[in-house]
Amino acid sequence: MAVAPKINALMMESDVNNIAIVRFEILRSKIAYDEFDNDDNHGEHTDDQNDENHGEHTDSLNTSEAQFDTQLEYDYYGESDLDTGHIDDVEGASVPEDSVDMSQATPSASQPEKPQKAYSFYNRYAKDYGFSVRLDQVKRFDDGVIRLRRFVCSRQGRRPKNQLTTEGRVYRHRPESRCGCKARLVVKFDGRTGFWVVEDFRDKHNHDPAEPCQTPFLRSHRTINDAQRSEILSLGSMGVRKHLIMRKFIAGSGSFAGVGFTRKDLYNMCSRERRRLIFHGDATTAIRIMAKRKKRDPEFFYEYDVDEKGRLKHMFWCDSQSRRDYQDYGDVLVFDSTYKMNKYKMPFVPFVGLNNHRRTTVFGCAILSSENEQTYVWLLKTFLKAMCQQKPKAVITDADAAMIGAIGEVFSGVSHRICSFHIEKIWRCIYLTSH
Repeated sequence: MAVAPKINALMMESDVNNIAIVRFEILRSKIAYDEFDNDDNHGEHTDDQNDENHGEHTDSLNTSEAQFDTQLEYDYYGESDLDTGHIDDVEGASVPEDSVDMSQATPSASQPEKPQKAYSFYNRYAKDYGFSVRLDQVKRFDDGVIRLRRFVCSRQGRRPKNQLTTEGRVYRHRPESRCGCKARLVVKFDGRTGFWVVEDFRDKHNHDPAEPCQTPFLRSHRTINDAQRSEILSLGSMGVRKHLIMRKFIAGSGSFAGVGFTRKDLYNMCSRERRRLIFHGDATTAIRIMAKRKKRDPEFFYEYDVDEKGRLKHMFWCDSQSRRDYQDYGDVLVFDSTYKMNKYKMPFVPFVGLNNHRRTTVFGCAILSSENEQTYVWLLKTFLKAMCQQKPKAVITDADAAMIGAIGEVFSGVSHRICSFHIEKIWRCIYLTSH
């Protein structure tokens, strides 16, 4: 049975002024896995017990490749491009005011928030030392209450071999940032004392630390606080563009590092907020967005149709620039409905053409609930309404029979051609079938 250390509480209660004390006190309070006493009276399972037999829940939070890549994609500099790590202690070195010291920690029996406090503590420690923290593993009692939590350096471990290739990947490949770093902090609930204790602490990194100017951009040290979030949403609701909102925060803090988050963090937060708002009311939210665009851009055009139950069936929209472009470059119109990459599997129909620089220009977009002739008739009539009844001279589409019929009815006298891609596709199918 291990002897409890003098300092067996992890939680920070006050600030400190010397990093050297941190390492000394943490090492003094270190308890190795194989020496830790699991014999308590709170029904805690030992680490070597079978999880299935004893009902212990172990949630591995090692980030998957897709999740890991998504996270890295949103880094301003990208943690994959940074070498984060540990710097040697220098006696008497100057330390930021928000540094932490294990010797100042005091025990507390308040359980639910302790893992969060542990993360906050270790993250502050990591910021001083120049590395980023990642949640790694959590173990729970039978009732779901957390009993053990492990925090690691963001460069801990290795990516699985099958995730190091580009074959079959959804996200673009990014450089490997993990290097097998062993630095970590493990905290555990001690059932005998009712306190959270340090079970394992390793402060040796196998890589160089991030420079002080890079540290604020590491993933775990970036956050948008409640006040900033409220201000961002308030400015966004007034129509202020996101890049201008970011400029405001940079000007207010005096530097990028002083903002506390990156431009991508801001965009991601706004995107999450938008998804939250439309989660239970996509159609209503879409119409509301169109109305707001119409208020900002009087020439913005949108029209929609609903079924007998009031549900959205079709919607068409185009902005003022698209309408002007059609007046100048609308001789040839191209559209198809083969793209259905949305959660409702509704066909998305873009109307496009070429400008005088031979660049693709968008004349309008639509979402449809079906692909029958009646639907296409509604769509083409709505398109002409938006374009002041100006018909194109030629139309290029796929070989859809319903679309061909609608074009003959609405675009009478207009030259209609089938896209060569679809012709080749049809002939390829015929050839393979016959052979």
